[in-house]
Amino acid sequence: MNSCVHCKSPNPEGWFYCKNCGNKSSESKFTTNMYMMSEVGKRSDIEFSTTTLDNVIEKDIKERKEKNTQFWSNAVKEGKKRYA
Repeated sequence: MNSCVHCKSPNPEGWFYCKNCGNKSSESKFTTNMYMMSEVGKRSDIEFSTTTLDNVIEKDIKERKEKNTQFWSNAVKEGKKRYA
């Protein structure tokens, strides 16, 4: 990148933004077309759904309680092994 694509001022350090005009000093190397050509972009098994905030909160609380219960049951088992 020898010069800015917008104002043609020299850019020997290769800065991302041009120091003269403030725009990007080079063209973008990644486009949405490149994303669509990738393996991730080809996935068609993505499903969208709607949910309420109440449902999300209830689900999160349930998952946290389960993780918390599992953590403490494992901690108790480890404690019993140590002091047995």
